[in-house]
Amino acid sequence: MAATVNSEARRKANLRVLQRLDSGIVDLAITASHVVLYEFNNGKSNWEKKNVEGSLFVTKRSESPRFKLIVLNRSSTENLEVPISSSFQLQNRDPYMIFKDTSKTDSSGVVEEKIRGIWFHDGDERDKIASYLDNVVKSLIQIDEMEKNRQQARTTDHGGNVSGQVAKDAGAALLSTLTQGMSVGDCAQSIQPASTPADSPSIHQNLVLDKKSLQLSLLSLMQDERFIDLIHAQYIKVVQSRSARQNRQQEQHQQHRK
Repeated sequence: MAATVNSEARRKANLRVLQRLDSGIVDLAITASHVVLYEFNNGKSNWEKKNVEGSLFVTKRSESPRFKLIVLNRSSTENLEVPISSSFQLQNRDPYMIFKDTSKTDSSGVVEEKIRGIWFHDGDERDKIASYLDNVVKSLIQIDEMEKNRQQARTTDHGGNVSGQVAKDAGAALLSTLTQGMSVGDCAQSIQPASTPADSPSIHQNLVLDKKSLQLSLLSLMQDERFIDLIHAQYIKVVQSRSARQNRQQEQHQQHRK
């Protein structure tokens, strides 16, 4: 128990230190106790130790980039800070976690590409960090693809793609379908579907969305406050219904015992 308390206190202390460096940090995802930074010298074809070593943290942020790798340097005041994006590349090769660092630019604004390797005192920590970052990058790639599809849907209407207006109308129709039969009490306020322009054909009736159109419609609806209100209202109804059912079951159980 004491070890758990000390671990949590240490985590909170580390989080406060990191938040002083970057106010966008909101949480720690995963950490490693001690690492050392190396950089590959292309001219000499060997690894060179850099003046960076200390604890490693993968942090979660409230804004882009959503994740950042940070090494709090015990050797100097210069820390290692690497934003994690969908283009982040890494390889887990004993004894290093190797990655391409493109976070710096030269005086002319050209991106400096550096191949860097992080040596871990604990090999298990290296495997866990590399696996976590790999999953983060995969998730970020999926998010980028969804955003790309959503942007394309706004401007294209050929080759089977759904145009922005159709996606918007489909979202409105889906919201209309979901809100049918709901009362003001269901959502704590009246929720009405977006109106369709008078010169546009109505798609609210007999609407059947294919898988792609449904995805685009849901992405559109996620930006609609009414849709969030609807989902939240349904969530509250389920919670209240479950609580009422549990109360009835407890009352019945008590009556049987009597």
